[in-house]
Amino acid sequence: MRLPSLLGHTAQLLRLLWNSPRPSDQLASEYFRAKKYVGAQDRRFISQTVFATLRGHSAFMFCAEQALQDLAAIHFLKPAPLNNTPLQELASVAACCLVGNAVGVGNVSETLEELLGSDSTDMDERVLAIGASFATQAGIEREHGVLFARAVCEHWDLLEEESNLVLERMADGATDGTDSTGLDVLAIRFAMPAWILATWHEEHQDWFSAIELAASMLAPAPLSLRVNTLAATRETVLGILKEQNIRAHAGRLSPDCIIVDKRVNLTQTPIYRDGLIEIQDEASQLAAFALAPEQGWRILDACAGAGGKSLHIATLQRNNGEIIAADIEYQRLKELPFRARRAGIRGITTLMIDAEKNAKTPTNPNKLPKKLAHLEAACDAVLVDAPCSGMGIVRRAPMTKWRFTSETLAKHAQKQCAILTTFASAVKRGGVLIYATCSVMPHENQHVVAAFLAEHPEFALEALAPAFAERHATIPSLAPEAGFLTLLPSVHGSDGFFLARLRREE
Repeated sequence: MRLPSLLGHTAQLLRLLWNSPRPSDQLASEYFRAKKYVGAQDRRFISQTVFATLRGHSAFMFCAEQALQDLAAIHFLKPAPLNNTPLQELASVAACCLVGNAVGVGNVSETLEELLGSDSTDMDERVLAIGASFATQAGIEREHGVLFARAVCEHWDLLEEESNLVLERMADGATDGTDSTGLDVLAIRFAMPAWILATWHEEHQDWFSAIELAASMLAPAPLSLRVNTLAATRETVLGILKEQNIRAHAGRLSPDCIIVDKRVNLTQTPIYRDGLIEIQDEASQLAAFALAPEQGWRILDACAGAGGKSLHIATLQRNNGEIIAADIEYQRLKELPFRARRAGIRGITTLMIDAEKNAKTPTNPNKLPKKLAHLEAACDAVLVDAPCSGMGIVRRAPMTKWRFTSETLAKHAQKQCAILTTFASAVKRGGVLIYATCSVMPHENQHVVAAFLAEHPEFALEALAPAFAERHATIPSLAPEAGFLTLLPSVHGSDGFFLARLRREE
């Protein structure tokens, strides 16, 4: 498929993802299933480019709109594009192809090089190729498409220069970044809503930490594997990957983690089919280590989803324990028995619970769902991986940050407090309670734990470091007495993730 058509398909998919509340990966899969004529290499270009465009949306849209205005000012742009391709989305995709590397959304040049079969890292060549392809798809003259491409690059340079000036003023103390103009510039440049940047600044009291976190969320997330240590060692799996010419290295936080250097589909390989590996981010793997399960424990995984953490806990227990994996979503929970069989895991029971009864209500305070009533104060440990905003995984689901509002943040926090209170009642005296989210918003994390502890003095924070040390998990800069931990892509290289370990009094 030629580049103009690929840009058109990417723009169409971008519009679809932007206007639908459904998960982006599901919509992308449906899009490609409906267009079977799109080959594997073309699908890779379209999917990588569309998600890169979403991660850096505000920067690309700013440059694209400024360049379109330049063309309109000199009457080069027709009122409507060809092929019914939305012009705004098409321009944004073209901007991603032109300046994506500089914005930080991934190696767009490499993707173009694979497609074009030439060295597209030369900026002049890229401007000509993208400009001409944009012109074809937009229905304008080739030379005007090239003018658009050059204008995109110029506006990006101006945006970068302006954002650097704002950062310099912050460093010199001339401004603390709270002026709306400076904050808006940084929000556009680092593709993060201004109110989220302000929230992070309030938490860390440091604009540069907030900016670094936003910048780290522009790049694609790495492919992380968890080795099933019941079936193989990490060294064994690394050796198998090397034999298959798949470059990978050991994770630096989890002793069971492997990071694959370049994304590849491993689900059809023997090491996956035989249960030697699971696909699980390194931060998520730390939940089981924080719980530090002992053999023989009864454990409730209260929001189990597809069961990745239940499988890891069972592995750490060496198949000697009882795990109840509960969730309200059947479509996710139904995968767990198949995954358990593939991994050689025993002792996990799956249980569907009613959505309306998995949280505190005025008429039913602190009560477990009916199907879990027998677990009242009966579990050695409870893991509550609470539903959250997903602001820790925006590298994988970039639409999250563009749909997120302060109002939905407050609703998440209220629901999380209720869920934690409900399932905490399953913890026996002396038992462990783990609260986790894949969010980096303090309102969903530290604030929820603080509110819970204020209402439940029978629980107290317990240091995470001994639990991690027991299993040789390594967390840089974790204070010895810290009872909670926020993992950040800017610091740890993993997804954003929060963990708190609590103990119920004897």
